[in-house]
Amino acid sequence: DMVIFLQSDTDRLMQNIKIRGREYEKSINWNYIDALNQTYNEYFFRYDKSALLIINTNDIDFVNNYDDLEEIIQFIRTPSEGTRYFNPIKSLSK
Repeated sequence: DMVIFLQSDTDRLMQNIKIRGREYEKSINWNYIDALNQTYNEYFFRYDKSALLIINTNDIDFVNNYDDLEEIIQFIRTPSEGTRYFNPIKSLSK
């Protein structure tokens, strides 16, 4: 078993919310998302219940870019234990 934490900075999370355009998300403010984001980061910083993969998603788009998704899948398939970090740096303009 492995937990995968998709990590982003707050500005990127807000951008994702805007892009999705869901009516019920339109009133969510930056401060709320930032506090929630900090809480998740703190939780996973101390997480030790199973293998953990932290993926920095600031500079990738695995929803709309198949290459980004494939890169993540290949990384996940690499056997490991403990905590691993995947920090791809790519252009969002692909």
